[in-house]
Amino acid sequence: MVNKKYDIVIHGASGFTGKLICNYLFNHIDAKSIKWAISGRNKSKLEEISLKYNVDYFIANSFEKNELDILTLKTNLIISVVGPYETYGKLLVESCLKNSCHYLDITGESSFVKYVKNNFSKIALDKNTLIINCCGFESIPPDIGTFYSIKHIKEKNLSIKCYMKTKGQISGGTWSSFLNHFNRKKIIKEKNKTKTPIRKKDKILFYNKDLKKWALIFPDIDRSIIKSSSNFLSFYGDKVSFTKYMLFPSIFKIISLLIPLFFISILAKFNFTRNWLKSFIPSGTGPDKEAREKHWFDYTIVGETQTKKIITHVKGGDPGYGETSKFVTETALCIILNYDKLNMKKGVLTPASCAGDLLLNRLQKAGIQFSHEIYEV
Repeated sequence: MVNKKYDIVIHGASGFTGKLICNYLFNHIDAKSIKWAISGRNKSKLEEISLKYNVDYFIANSFEKNELDILTLKTNLIISVVGPYETYGKLLVESCLKNSCHYLDITGESSFVKYVKNNFSKIALDKNTLIINCCGFESIPPDIGTFYSIKHIKEKNLSIKCYMKTKGQISGGTWSSFLNHFNRKKIIKEKNKTKTPIRKKDKILFYNKDLKKWALIFPDIDRSIIKSSSNFLSFYGDKVSFTKYMLFPSIFKIISLLIPLFFISILAKFNFTRNWLKSFIPSGTGPDKEAREKHWFDYTIVGETQTKKIITHVKGGDPGYGETSKFVTETALCIILNYDKLNMKKGVLTPASCAGDLLLNRLQKAGIQFSHEIYEV
């Protein structure tokens, strides 16, 4: 790894999630082993965070190439929490590759992930640089959970059904990004091309008798990430399948979610009503510490072959922010402190294909619970 002044820079440090990452890193047992800094657009907010944690800060606008180059020339790794990434992320990835700076983000935007993969895979290999998207709640629990399952069942070509239960609350930034998607015709057009397809054999809605819950298909970025991991990790086999579902206690809960989403999608297409919707959760706000401590997530990952079944449970706290801060920070620390032990050291990768067991062990030590049972079929 190139010797630079900083090991890690948190880009977007003054945002809601950025602040949580700063706090997590500052209090981490490995913090004394690294030198880190922060960056963003708001000088006054950055100064406040800089003083709180005694770290340097940089002013870096996502559309100013020179400011981004100054940043990536000085650090080994960037954690980017500035979204929507389709709008704010492309120039930063280019700058990271130009200056041999590893890059992590917490995006869940399938169009951005595909753009990065299609445009930067070869360059990342040539520049010996790591580019890893989806290092937050999307998609570390299912990605590392699948990795964990395949390692323990010791079988290839699993058929995986992933069931998700959560209790949480979104921040203003996430809410704004969600609403903005409905106004960017170019992005919507691209997303329609790149969204995870629903296969004909996938059930869209059904009652799971084992879990005693209704399961609604959730075709997000996770399937694409697991597929990429399987392409890099030979012990997965070349025919791994993955389908994700959200769990609900009743059909009425599903209806109560889908109806508001339908009307929000219509209102968000117009500037006036979209801005009105944004006012309900202002940018920079999010669940406070007391609320986050009551939040949780619970994944049940069921993997089957013709002879065996493994049921893996992945559990943790506040999914969108508290644990997302943990996920991306622990991934960064794997790269900085355990670089020689990584599965792969360059390219556009996934968390599992890059850090695998290293990241699994870190997450377990950090309080993320992994457990499993194996049955004969």
